[in-house]
Amino acid sequence: MVKKRKETLGVLQKGFLKEEYRTLCANLSEYRVDAKLREARKSVLAFVTGLRFSALLIYRMRKILKNTNLKADWGAIIDDTGKKCSPECDIIVHDDGSIYEWNGDDDVGGRVMDFHFIHQQNVRLVISCKSCVTQIDRNMKDDIVKLADYVENVWLFAECCEAKQVPKLRRDAKNAGYKKFYYLYLLKKGSVTPQDERVWFRFAQSLQGLAAKEQ
Repeated sequence: MVKKRKETLGVLQKGFLKEEYRTLCANLSEYRVDAKLREARKSVLAFVTGLRFSALLIYRMRKILKNTNLKADWGAIIDDTGKKCSPECDIIVHDDGSIYEWNGDDDVGGRVMDFHFIHQQNVRLVISCKSCVTQIDRNMKDDIVKLADYVENVWLFAECCEAKQVPKLRRDAKNAGYKKFYYLYLLKKGSVTPQDERVWFRFAQSLQGLAAKEQ
């Protein structure tokens, strides 16, 4: 009689998620803790560094959403009338398919740009990505107002924040209208705290829960 193997899928999923999490942290956190890199980074256009963070996050989200009906892309939302376009959205989670895409159309070197226009009825979630968050400022509150006509479900994802500020940031984000608040890693006195993947796991589970509702 063959002994039934113990189910280990859950453990493996966590292992894969942890691997992605550690890689993502390594790609970004060094620019926070290395003084010379931090100073040099200031000379890079903020839009570019922000886009890099959201792009790296999209790549990981696509793996989490693999084999579901949902996609993750950078883009904008077209309203139901087809006449209005939302502000640029760092990440849109949506049903498969776009109204249109802007990209480099380069068959040799690959796409330089991949910006999607998504119909409002196909949008399930928008994630606003921020760098080092110290407070829920006026711009973050304005983002919620500007998106109100296009989507109800907006999450805030910070690359990093101070460990002691997390409870207040989470509370203020909710009061501003964000449904959820996540962060990649924490800072404490200028250093990255020991990496804790639990928030990353909760983020992945929330995405998978969103996908499950669509099936």
